[in-house]
Parts: sequence; C-alpha cells; structure tokens
Amino acid sequence: MKYYQKLLILLALMWGFVGIQRIVVSIIMPAIQADMKFTYTDVGKVVAVTGFVWAFGQLLWSALGDRFGRRRVIIACAVLASVFSWITGLVHGLGQMLLVRGGLGLFEGGPVAPAIATIAEEAPPRRRAMYQGIFLGAFLFIGLFVGPPVAVWLLQKFGSWRPVFFVISIPGLLISFLLAITMRESPTVAKAIKARKMGDQAREGEAHTQKVRLVDVLKYKNVILSTVNSIPVMAWLWIFTGFSSLFLTRVHHLGMQQVGVIIAASGLGAFLGEMSLGAISDVLGRKATVILAAFLSACFGFAVALTPPGASVAALTALFFFWGMFGAGIYPMYLATLPAESVPPEIAGTAVGLPSAVGELLGAALMPTIAGLLADKFGLVAPIWMASAAGIVICLISLFYVETAPRRLARMKDKPAPEDYLLRRFRPAKEIAVVPESV
Repeated sequence: MKYYQKLLILLALMWGFVGIQRIVVSIIMPAIQADMKFTYTDVGKVVAVTGFVWAFGQLLWSALGDRFGRRRVIIACAVLASVFSWITGLVHGLGQMLLVRGGLGLFEGGPVAPAIATIAEEAPPRRRAMYQGIFLGAFLFIGLFVGPPVAVWLLQKFGSWRPVFFVISIPGLLISFLLAITMRESPTVAKAIKARKMGDQAREGEAHTQKVRLVDVLKYKNVILSTVNSIPVMAWLWIFTGFSSLFLTRVHHLGMQQVGVIIAASGLGAFLGEMSLGAISDVLGRKATVILAAFLSACFGFAVALTPPGASVAALTALFFFWGMFGAGIYPMYLATLPAESVPPEIAGTAVGLPSAVGELLGAALMPTIAGLLADKFGLVAPIWMASAAGIVICLISLFYVETAPRRLARMKDKPAPEDYLLRRFRPAKEIAVVPESV
C-alpha cells in the first residue's frame, strides 16, 4: 500500500471519529433534553456553540499548520478534541454544556484544513476530489451511519446518556497515536519550515510565510464563492443533524431505535454522496456537480417536510438517505477541491480554512440558533423547511464558480486562463498594443 493511501485511511478515520464526537450530542438529544430540561432554543445553542468556536479554531489552526507544520496540528487537535468529548459526559447544566462543547469546537476545527491540503499534495491530481470526498465523507459515515446505532445501543445499555461520551471518545486517541507514528509533513510545508531554519534562505522563507495569507486567498474568486456558499451548506448540515432526531421523535412519534435506523441511513447516503459525487465531479466538473447535488438536496428536503405524520419508517428512511446523499455530496467540491485547486499549494490550507471558518460561524453557529427559535414558535417542521431551502441558495451561488477539474478542463474549448481564477481587481493589467499613426 502506498503512503498516500495509508495516510488517507488514517486521516479519514480520525475525521470520522471527530464527526461522531460532534454529532452524537444531537443523536441522543431527546435523552439529554429530558434530563437537562432544555428548550428547543437551548438545543440550538448547544449545536451552535461548537460551530461558533470551531470557526475561530479553523482559521487559527489552518494558519499555524501552514507555517509550523500540518502534522503536529492535526495530531494535537485530534487528541484534545477527544478529551473535550469525554468531558461532555461530566457536565451538569446548560452553562457547563456550552463551555465544554465550545472547547470541543476549538480543537475539532483544527484538523480539517491541514488534512485536506495534505491530501491535495499527496494524492494523484486526477483522483484528488475522490480522495478528498472519502476523507470528508468519513465525518458523516462514522458520525451519522455508524454513530447513531452505536449511540442508541450504548444509551439503552447504560440507561444514561453520559457513558456514551466516555466510550465514543476513546477511538480518537488511538487514531491520533497511529497518525503520530505514520504521518510525515507535507512537502511544501516541510520545505518552507526548512527554508526558515536555514540562514541563507531565512529571509525568503519569512517573506513567503509571514504575508497575511487571508489577504492572499481573498484574491481568488472560487475561494470567495465557497466562503459565501459555506453559510447555506453548513446551515443545512447542522440543522439537519441537530433537529432530525427531535423531528422524528416528536413529529412522527418514532422510537429511538427507529430514529437510529433513519439517521444511520442518512449517514450512509452522506458517505456515498461525498465519495461518488466527488468522483463524478472529476469527470463532469465541479461546478455542474455542485449545482445538481444542491438542487436534489432541496427536493428531498422539501419532501421530508411535506411527509405527513404516520408515514412508514421505510419511506422516511429512503427520503433521509437521499437527502443526506445529495446534501453532503456538495462538500468535497465546495469545501476542499474548488478552493484548493484555485490557489497555489502553499496557501491551500488557508484557502480551505476560510470557507469552513465562515461557514461554522454563520452557518453552523447562527443558523441552528435561529432554527431553534423557529421550532419553539412554529414547531419542529420549521427547521426542516429551513434546511431544505438552503439547497436553492447553494444552486444560485454555484452558478458563478470557475471550473477546476483537470479532466473537465482538458475537454473544454474555452479553458479558463490562470487570471480567470482571480477577482477582476487582482488580475494583471493586459498590455494594449499601440498602433503607430500613418504618416
């Protein structure tokens, strides 16, 4: 097995267990809500606080990873995220829950951008989106497919929600150890670190790495579009995961085992969507695939919202499967591949980190809070409508992307020039030929 394949497996497992650490609080929220007496607004705050702090952690750790090494950032953040996940089982009251879940977000936001940038460097370019899709898909595969049945089983076995957090935090520590003995630093980052340490190249290295990278990535059109797109995409994800269990138990009056099956189906669909649609985008193109997936996500979301109480578990399982598939299938293109392929590799970590950070702040933090307020006022179907409408917004924004898929570009007659990826104000001035006057 080649190094990049081993690395992909370990990074995907690491990211998957980060997923279950974050999502499990929503899966077993009916039990937590009953014990802690939370309102729906409180539930929105618990989901939102992780995303709010995640946003700042994302920018902090992605910049530190590009400068001091992605390997150490990935490993340290994975370890500390597991620690805060474990501590969640000890909290009493809303204040403690918000504090601990905020700490979780600070470190869980760290690994994603360095890992995506590392995969972009290590993986073959023609398979880049597929590998990034596998990595990102692991978050929802383990978090939503494997996680719900395990969480429900642990909840029923122990009779309390607290031991669930103690158990699901252990694998993250084990994977961190395996990464520590397997992973090596990314080539461009290792070169930059070496340059700073060498006296004759120190000045060049400092100039290269100490520039404000946020300004650098803001020159690129696809980075800006993905940053804007991150708000409805993250809104969909965290409203979807945050309120689905409550929606199914309170509106459709299903038991926790039935809810576990339906949520697991959405997680399986999410993983298959991120993996398959990422691969499809290698051929069809990133732009077209994002637009199609977003439209279908909206369609299946509206179908869920319109499904009357009393519908069969099989029907709800199918709807949630496809809603998860097309909603999550957007991720490899919008979050990882489009930004990373649009910028020089040495700033790819920050290019990925910016959309994720803004999405966490405005999509994952603000939108679930609004969804909780709407649920308290209009009922639990309101968050479902809100998550579904996000797909339409994503479609409209994605119309303006510049294509980056190598195989799609090879077939295009009018290929975008390098300057087309820059915002107009940052494009180099074109020389105008001066025609001499005839005498």
